[in-house]
Amino acid sequence: MAKPDIPKSEAEFKEIVFAVAKTLVTLIEEKDPYLRKHSERVASNSANFCEQYEIVATEDVETVYLAGLLHDIGIVAIPIDLLHRAEPLTEEEMVRIRKHPVSGEKVLSSLFFLEDVLPLVRHHHEAFDGSGYPDRLKGDDIPVGARVLGMFNSLDTLMFPRHAAKALSVEDALVEINAKAGKQFDQGLIQNFMAFVKSNAGTSEDYLQKKQANTMRSIFTEILSQFKSGKINPPVMPQVVREMQTVIKQPKSTPEQLAEVIEKDPTISLRLISVANSPVYRGITEIRNVKSAIPRLGLKETLNIVLAIANKNLYESKNVKFKILMDKLWVHALACAYASKLIAQSLKLEDQEKYFLMGLIHDIGKILLLKAFSEVKRGGTLKMDAIEANVQEAHIGLGSMLLKRWGFDAEFINVINHHEDKEFSPDTVKEILVVHLANILTRQIGLSLFEVDVDFAEVESAKILKLEPVQIVTFVEEVKSIIADVAHLF
Repeated sequence: MAKPDIPKSEAEFKEIVFAVAKTLVTLIEEKDPYLRKHSERVASNSANFCEQYEIVATEDVETVYLAGLLHDIGIVAIPIDLLHRAEPLTEEEMVRIRKHPVSGEKVLSSLFFLEDVLPLVRHHHEAFDGSGYPDRLKGDDIPVGARVLGMFNSLDTLMFPRHAAKALSVEDALVEINAKAGKQFDQGLIQNFMAFVKSNAGTSEDYLQKKQANTMRSIFTEILSQFKSGKINPPVMPQVVREMQTVIKQPKSTPEQLAEVIEKDPTISLRLISVANSPVYRGITEIRNVKSAIPRLGLKETLNIVLAIANKNLYESKNVKFKILMDKLWVHALACAYASKLIAQSLKLEDQEKYFLMGLIHDIGKILLLKAFSEVKRGGTLKMDAIEANVQEAHIGLGSMLLKRWGFDAEFINVINHHEDKEFSPDTVKEILVVHLANILTRQIGLSLFEVDVDFAEVESAKILKLEPVQIVTFVEEVKSIIADVAHLF
């Protein structure tokens, strides 16, 4: 059996603790699906409340959150029919249910890292006047975290009961809880509790997601600062690409001159030959060298493919989680490149190879961010979906910066800056519209971080370009076929 990795930092240890807690919540859900959402709401409300009003020390807020997630885990020992019964329970059955805090403490007691959670789980049903259970603790003898959990547990039961017909509005639930202040609930907490619940209608944001967002903003600020100060150097344009651009710009450039440049790099040469022999470009005879590949592909298409091959190296990471995401982004970029070219061909636009390159590099800023993220120590503790969402929001500025350093002209930078725009007009340049539509098209195929069912009749860029949905569907099928044939060759 493989030896497990030992956590290298407090952040990694916390990540393991939360993973275990989430696994236990899944166990609760298997027993009773209702309890998962109940537990998550109680956990987030309690933690956010404690944090906002400084009810507990900062380092103890996460303990309150974990206790909220796990406060009902003892219910796994109770028969499911008791939980679902609509009619009143007998006294004997109530006694059985009231044992769940003790059962929960017992279930969790073998996990040393949840030691601080145990008293909050055991005492979340104690009452401030001493009438609660299981130990009839009174007043300040009840841990403050347990007092907070007790309030939000009651609130959630009133607002989101197992039987929806019995649900109370937030106002009616607060009236009922306020009536028990000083008896069941701590009078000293009630005023802030009432204000907190009124401000969010009883369901505050997910505590962990909020913490992830805060950490994410901190890391982004750090990364951007390092870029600006020169501590993180963006990648340079590969030498072979720069030399190829110089050759192509010459008025009388020849395939032989271009071949000499490409053949300096054996890896790129082999991959270019493989792409030239793929079903997408295949001719009657087999291509065996770079000199034969260039006439088949054309000078500009050769440059695009070499740039794609060279760029593939940017999509590498030693971190497995980031490598998976980068692989997805690479296939997305390639799909967007071919989709852009197909759209340009159907519209008979000039310089169609240019659209291929625009589609290829439209998300290059995401790669800069991901590579920087993978090297930030705290990045390893973040959820990949949170990283994806934030990279999506911040990639445009860095992509624009990289293209300027690489010497791309204004129309390429314009595409980077506006391909994610929400609104377009007939005055929007076609390059932006084409790459926007290609980007959306990849989502329909599932070659994007956003896999959604797209109604192309409602896509603004398609309307302005006057492309019918049936026409776009043919592009979808062509791109799927192309990617299947060539993606592995780059």
